[in-house]
Parts: sequence; structure tokens; C-alpha cells
Amino acid sequence: MSVHWFWIVGWFVALFGLIGNSWIIFIIVKRRRLHTTANWFILSLAMADLSVTCGYFPPSFVCNLLVQSCNSSIRFNFYSFFVEASTFALIAMIAERYLAIVYSLKYFYLMTTTRTATLIATSWGIPTILFFARWAYENYEGNDISPRLDRIIVTIYTVLFEIVPAILLIAATLHILLIARRLSVQMSTLLIQVRFNQAANSATIVRNIPIKTGLKASTVRLVTAVVALFVTCYGTEIYVSFCQTPFDLCVVSTDTQTFFSLLLMVNSVLNPLVYAFLKQDIKRETRTLFCRRRDNMLKPLFL
Repeated sequence: MSVHWFWIVGWFVALFGLIGNSWIIFIIVKRRRLHTTANWFILSLAMADLSVTCGYFPPSFVCNLLVQSCNSSIRFNFYSFFVEASTFALIAMIAERYLAIVYSLKYFYLMTTTRTATLIATSWGIPTILFFARWAYENYEGNDISPRLDRIIVTIYTVLFEIVPAILLIAATLHILLIARRLSVQMSTLLIQVRFNQAANSATIVRNIPIKTGLKASTVRLVTAVVALFVTCYGTEIYVSFCQTPFDLCVVSTDTQTFFSLLLMVNSVLNPLVYAFLKQDIKRETRTLFCRRRDNMLKPLFL
């Protein structure tokens, strides 16, 4: 994959990411019916994904092809901030869905307005702290930081902010799937027993009625799809981290690094599609808004 193709494909990815995430932000803010706890977390993640899309590729294009005097350190620092914000916004969203599914009876007690705002603020506050810590570390780097200390700092960062989030997301998703499966089996057994009792106590033949079991499948599919995309795309970032200084465990070619960078943007592009197809309320409001506009455009034709 040549760098030339990276710029072409990158602009398409950036454009779709801009449109998709902007639409999710717009529809949630505009439609009052979407002003729910779950959607505030999706709004936060969409804003972070929009920042990743607009904060990485366009500046890279300008600095590599149009301007030769860009400060790469500042650009990388902002890009890292956007990626970290996307990661922690996703963790916050999955944490909210985890509580809704695993602790459904306590959900409204746990997820108050204050706690929702605190969790979202924390998901942006941690990347902000890391941003200034990285800036201070880079400015202090000229004062003879030992290679050993540098290795320790990078190792701690890689483990805490790259490996641990991925493990937590995978563990939470597996637990959600396990709980959903268990509740689905229990509900199926209960409803089959109820139907059997009704048939036994009635002379009327009870027809086979489709049984809706368990949790809403769309919620489980949403969590699974978003986490799978994250692990697939951001797992490459962990791989690259171990291949670079100070670990130097492997060698990553320029084309491979370019492709991995593109994957980070692809994750931010695909998330809005997941919401649009798997989040039922967003899907419904999007369809309603488009149908209403189409009807308004067709009305003058029949006057």
C-alpha cells in the first residue's frame, strides 16, 4: 500500500467519519426523545470519534504535503488526546450498558443524572490530564531523563491505557453475553411452562405463539459490535507500541504503520453505522426525520 493511496483512501474515510459522527451528534441533540442516559454516552463517544477523524488525517495531510514546518510533537499530542478520549468514552458507554443489563433492577438508582455527568466528565478528564502530563514530560525530556525511567513510564502507559482497557471491554462484553444468554433461557423456560399450564387447564387448543425472550437483542448486538470493532482496530496500536521504542520487540514497516493508522480512523467511521443499524431509537428517529423531509418535498408536486 503506497503512501499515495493512503492519502486518497484517508480522505474518503475522513469524509465518511465527519458525516456519520456529525449526524449522530445532530440527531441526538435535536430529537428530545433521544435525550436518554444511554444516548448521552453515545453522544460523548460520537464527539470523540469526530475528533479522531478530524484531528488526525487533515493535519497529517497538511503537515506532510503542504507545510514543512509543522510541530510533530504537538500534532501527536493532540491526536493521542483524541484517541484516548475515544477509548475512555467507549469504556464509559459500555459501563453504562453493563449496569443496564447486569444490574437492571438497580439501574435507575445507580445511573442518576449526577453520576451520568460525572462518568462522562471523567472519560474526558483522564485524557485531558494525560495530555498535559505528556506535554510536561516532553518539555522535561531535554533534562536528561534516563532510558530506564523512560522505559518504565512508557510501559506503565501501555499497560494502563492500552492493554487494560481492551481487557476490561472484552471481559464486560463476555459477561453481558453470558447474562443475556442465561436470562433468555430462563425466560424461554418460564413462558413455555406458562403456555403448557394454559393448555392443560383449557379446552381450547393453544396455538404456537412466537416467544420473545431475554433482553433486547439490539442492545447486546450493539455492545458486541462496538467492542469488536474497537479491539480489532485498536489492537494494532498495542502491537505497534511493543514494536517501537523502548521495547523494540519487532519491526513494523512504514506501509504497515500507515495501514494501522487508517484502521484507527475506520473504527471512528464504523461506530455511527453501528448506532444507525443497531440502536433502535436512533434508527427510528433517523427514519422519521428523513421520511418527514421527503414528504415535505413531495407535497408541492401534488398541489
